[in-house]
Amino acid sequence: MSEFLGLGVADAESRWVGVRRHQAILVIAGLGLLGHWLTASNAPFVEAFVGVLCLACPAPTTDGLTIGEWSIIGLHFVVRSRWTSIHVDVSESENVMTVDARGEVRLRGFELVHRGRLDLSGRDHDNAVGLASFADALATSGATRHFSMHVLARRDVVSTLLALPEDVSPPAGWTPRTALATSCVGTHALEWMLERWAYVRISDQLIRVLRIRDFSSVPDGHALLEQIQFASTWLDVSLHVEVVAGTKAQRVAARAVHRMGSDDVATQAAGFRRTARSSRTLDRLRQREALVVEGAALLRVAVFLVIRASSLATLERDVASVTRLAFEAGLRCEPGQGRQALWYCAQLPGGPGW
Repeated sequence: MSEFLGLGVADAESRWVGVRRHQAILVIAGLGLLGHWLTASNAPFVEAFVGVLCLACPAPTTDGLTIGEWSIIGLHFVVRSRWTSIHVDVSESENVMTVDARGEVRLRGFELVHRGRLDLSGRDHDNAVGLASFADALATSGATRHFSMHVLARRDVVSTLLALPEDVSPPAGWTPRTALATSCVGTHALEWMLERWAYVRISDQLIRVLRIRDFSSVPDGHALLEQIQFASTWLDVSLHVEVVAGTKAQRVAARAVHRMGSDDVATQAAGFRRTARSSRTLDRLRQREALVVEGAALLRVAVFLVIRASSLATLERDVASVTRLAFEAGLRCEPGQGRQALWYCAQLPGGPGW
């Protein structure tokens, strides 16, 4: 539930005087270079070209990314290989799974024990409280830890998988089932993935990975991801959580409050008024700092929607349906164009591409 999780706009969306930091830096640099080229004698033309480029890169596009960010994404897409190998090895005796996909992780899988959707809906709050307490316990370990939860929809069968490091025990209500994690990857121990601009191909499947970027518009009292799970008959929801170590978490939380407060002071000193959004964000950061000091875990959360289909037409239809329902539920999806192979590896159990 949204009020239980307390999610808002991501820290990556923080703005200064209405723009993101890299946009402000590029605009200032571009104006400086153009001004020097116009006033200095015998200034090289390349200086004017770089200045115009710096002014063009911060311009936003329809999906929120700037022209500069799209240029970097396109460059990375061109230079990297179109093929990626995904190797999965399951040790039945040790109940440990190794996933090698742009990085290697060892994990154990656990399935949520419930007797059906009615039983699950009656205990969803208890399950959330158990996972929150589990994350708080991991925060005391002194090292940053990572775990993931996957809701796997396979036609008429829905399973919930919890992927944990091999040295971590699960909360109550989860039974060992590491082999279930193989259904997140494919049907073979070694899969070759072909990347296209807007999807990837594995075996006989076409896969599109979307990422939830913003939860702030979800009304209180509503489940965050319930509605979009009914958009496609073949949809996986992958929730990855990185638990920041306790001492580091306190520094990160305090630094975020200081940065936001300093930006507000600078904004008001420059003659701009504080917006309701910035005031709400600052209050949320202060509340988060207080909770972290009291011992609550600081989490970095990423939510991926993995849509599978047997044909390109079916995939495009399901992607449009998921995106529409996400928008109606108050969620904003990133399309992930040019980053499909990277996102697919990042959403796998254990996050080998994290």
